[in-house]
Amino acid sequence: MSFHAFSFSRLAIVAGLALWLSVAVFNNLTDPGTNHFHIGNTLSMILLDNEKILGAALRWRAWPAQWAKVTLYVVAGFQVVISLLLWHAAFTYALAWRQMSRATLVLARNRAVIALTCFQLLWFAFICGGLWFGYWIKQGPIQSVHMTLILIGLCALLLVQGEPIYRNQEVQ
Repeated sequence: MSFHAFSFSRLAIVAGLALWLSVAVFNNLTDPGTNHFHIGNTLSMILLDNEKILGAALRWRAWPAQWAKVTLYVVAGFQVVISLLLWHAAFTYALAWRQMSRATLVLARNRAVIALTCFQLLWFAFICGGLWFGYWIKQGPIQSVHMTLILIGLCALLLVQGEPIYRNQEVQ
C-alpha cells in the first residue's frame, strides 16, 4: 500500500468519526428535548413502572428525571472534547498525507489512538450507565446504537494502529 493510500484511509476514518460526533453534539444542543426525554426515561427508570418482574429489583437505582438536562450537557461537553481530539488527529493525518512525512504519520497515529480511545470510553460509559439503570430492558434500540458505536470505534482503532508495509523505510 502506498504512503498516500495508507494515510488517506486513516484520515477518512478519523475525519468521518469526527464529523459524525460533531453532528451528534450539534443535534444534542439544538434539539435537547429528544435527549432529555430519553435520558430522563433511563435515569428515572419510569419505563419499568408497569413491570411486576422485569427490573423490579433494580428500581432503587432510579434518579429523578430532572437530572436529564444536566446529564445531557455534561455528555455534550465530553463529546465536544472528543470531537476536537478526533479533528486534531484528522488534521495531522492530512498533514502527513500532504507532506509524505513518516514522522507526522506517527504523530497522527498517536493522536488518533488517544482520540479513538476517548471515543470508546464515552460509549462504554453509556453502556455501563445504561446497564446500571436497566435500559436494556425497555430501550433496546438505544443500547444497540451504543454497542454499534463501540464496535465502530474498535474497528477504527484497529485500522489506525495497523502498520504500513513500508514501516522501516524512509518516505521523505
